[in-house]
Amino acid sequence: MFLASSASEQLDENLPDEAAFSLPGSTRSYGRGELANPFEPPDWYPNEHPPMPKIVAHGTPGQVPQLPCALCHLPNGMGHVESASLAGLDATYIEQQFAAWRSGERRIRVGGDANAAFLTRMKAGYAPADIASAARYFAALTPKTWIEVRETTQVPASAVVRQTLMRLALPGSPAEALGERIVELPVDPVRLKIRDAHSGFVAYAPPGSLERGQRVVSAPTALGVPCGACHGAALKGQGAIPALAGRPASYLMRQLYAYKTKERTGAAAEPMMRIAAPLSNQEMLAAAAYLASLPP
Repeated sequence: MFLASSASEQLDENLPDEAAFSLPGSTRSYGRGELANPFEPPDWYPNEHPPMPKIVAHGTPGQVPQLPCALCHLPNGMGHVESASLAGLDATYIEQQFAAWRSGERRIRVGGDANAAFLTRMKAGYAPADIASAARYFAALTPKTWIEVRETTQVPASAVVRQTLMRLALPGSPAEALGERIVELPVDPVRLKIRDAHSGFVAYAPPGSLERGQRVVSAPTALGVPCGACHGAALKGQGAIPALAGRPASYLMRQLYAYKTKERTGAAAEPMMRIAAPLSNQEMLAAAAYLASLPP
């Protein structure tokens, strides 16, 4: 039995498929071959969530495969930073986003053109009934603290693994200057790879980001009111207006940038397009870091 509990451990690609992995607090174990199956993502803690609908738990191979939601967003809905946190989002909002992807009002820009095209085709192929059941499932989940924001000038050197879109620190590489970036890395890369729903992320942000971000979020926007007027006083969402608190900083930054550059369009996006238009990249980065630091 191989216990994946230390950030210093690495998955050995030469291990036989039946080599088993376990996790603290879980009664389940999975072989390396099982963990590599994208259509059956592991559910390490089945007692911590309601029964998953088929679309969330299992995928369907095909020319345009239907990957299960839990592969990227995890059974607890907290997700990985290359995807998004869905736990606790309003079901109507989730369904609206699928409609926006179908119409082209919202586009996927993660992992290069080929990955984006694949993910867009896949999302367009889900049946409305499946989308509705997944939306109800994730809306019923309670979000938890998943991101720790650390202000720093140095960050571990890292790279995105193209096959999985996961960003990982490069073993043995020296630290590098963070500059005007947010870099999110898993607390434990092994537990990330085996999709442990108990292991979150650290978001490294430039010094002063949290204080500056609080000012941006609290100040009147281009609409004359602060973010909390629409997203709730604690920024935990109101109805179909999504929660911002505790969401991955890189995800929030991507969305603000998409509004600013008019990549996200349509009637639902119009207020945010007006809000993001006058913001500098530094202001958006700071706001994203601050929002990610809040309790969900």
